[in-house]
Amino acid sequence: MRTRLIGIICLLIFSAFLSGCSLNIFGKKSGVQITSNPQAEVTVNGQSNGKTPYYTESLKSGEYTIRLTPIDPELQPWETKTTLSAGHLTIVDRQFGKTQDQSSSFTLSFEKLSNKNSTEVSIISNPSNVSVAVDKAPIGFSNRPIENISAGDHSFDFVAPGYQDKRIQARVYAGMRLVINITMAAAPIVPTPTPTPLATPSGTLTATPTPTTKTVITPLPKQSTSSALLVKPYVEILPTPLNNTLRVRAEASVGADEVAKVNTGDKFPYKDMETAGWYYIEYLKDQWGYVSSQYAKLVK
Repeated sequence: MRTRLIGIICLLIFSAFLSGCSLNIFGKKSGVQITSNPQAEVTVNGQSNGKTPYYTESLKSGEYTIRLTPIDPELQPWETKTTLSAGHLTIVDRQFGKTQDQSSSFTLSFEKLSNKNSTEVSIISNPSNVSVAVDKAPIGFSNRPIENISAGDHSFDFVAPGYQDKRIQARVYAGMRLVINITMAAAPIVPTPTPTPLATPSGTLTATPTPTTKTVITPLPKQSTSSALLVKPYVEILPTPLNNTLRVRAEASVGADEVAKVNTGDKFPYKDMETAGWYYIEYLKDQWGYVSSQYAKLVK
């Protein structure tokens, strides 16, 4: 009864943070926390374990196959493999969409490093080459290790064209490699509004567009401005992983609203706003926004 009480307490705490935790009090045993939305049946290595949310701290370390079958029969089951590390809690989360493309998932697991004082984060993503920010500071792309990150709690932001942005809270431990395995959900396709005809006093019909709740940002026209015509300093947009476009945001944050898309090779007037990791550009006349310095260079 006491062990079950401890498990419930740990589940409540880490359901809020989804950050993974140290279970050293359980010795060589491993723990796993499995959550989903909506609720799903849980199967671990072929054995039924009730419904989500599911928590246990009594498993042996090693590789496990986890299968989640949504209670809603219209949703598709999901299966993943993950490795449990002794003394640590592995997090598994699945957000079911109407289709597999509209669903997202992530796992947080741990691997021991040879140096007990080292820290490392390994990010495996689908799609590949996702833009990653740690604590809102851009650090590059997924599928490459992040070293020299401080031990403790961090926020990880994932951004990719055509996919919904994702933020994960995770904890980094000295002597352990945090492995984040993430599958991003495809961004919803916003249909073109159908004009609604309205009667006018003259008897003619006038079409007026149906309002939409989401603004679709299309890339600005490719510029033909020569760098010789721009006053330095200015910002030049570098190649990006997908579509050769770069998002312009209202604030210097990956979570800020997107106000425009600019094209690789285009050059824009620059204003120094002392924002690390971002450049403040005039993307249209008298309209300013921020672009990530990861995909742009400042020409002085």
